[in-house]
Amino acid sequence: MEIIKTIDLWTEQNPNHYEGFNGAFVDGFENGKQPFDEYKIVKNCNCVITTNDKTLNICNKHNAIVFYLKKVPVRLFVINKNTETERLIELALSQTFGNTKLKSEFEQHKIKFNSVDMKQKPVYNGSDLSKEIDVGSCDRWSLLCLMLRGHYTESITPYGNFANDQYEFLPSLDIKYALQTDSEKFEITHSCAFINAIKTRLIPIQNNSPLTK
Repeated sequence: MEIIKTIDLWTEQNPNHYEGFNGAFVDGFENGKQPFDEYKIVKNCNCVITTNDKTLNICNKHNAIVFYLKKVPVRLFVINKNTETERLIELALSQTFGNTKLKSEFEQHKIKFNSVDMKQKPVYNGSDLSKEIDVGSCDRWSLLCLMLRGHYTESITPYGNFANDQYEFLPSLDIKYALQTDSEKFEITHSCAFINAIKTRLIPIQNNSPLTK
């Protein structure tokens, strides 16, 4: 099984965080582009998140969505245990896109989906979900510039964390995401990050992405 070390990685902060779903499903569709052609819902899995800074609350996630383009994983969204995933997907597809709904764009592009239940017992890392920091893992320069201005997406959308746009660079913050699905193994590592002044938004930089080469 190939180990995937860098990807467009999204992390749900709070259960049923609709902005995260809306952004993950719409990002990249502007100007006739198609960022993915298939997605898979992964239920009852364990995305284990570890960090060398115990003051940061980033909980393990227990559901996920993997997005594919020509069978290659291009986006990963890791989701909280109690999130109503299917309902939030329906809400994301009902958002306005151009003169219609995003669902029409999916139907036009014949975007397929399936689901798998890993049936894993949830593993917890001791973080406090009620104090979870908003994490936006970054894998490319174009997205980083927008994230530092508060945006979640590379496309023009209203989704983001705009509470504070003054960021401090953390040169030695290690964060690892480890997730195995039925057909993929993700090991996404970070060794530095930006954090906003009020400590509500974290932007870790992926080690194996163009940002570090």
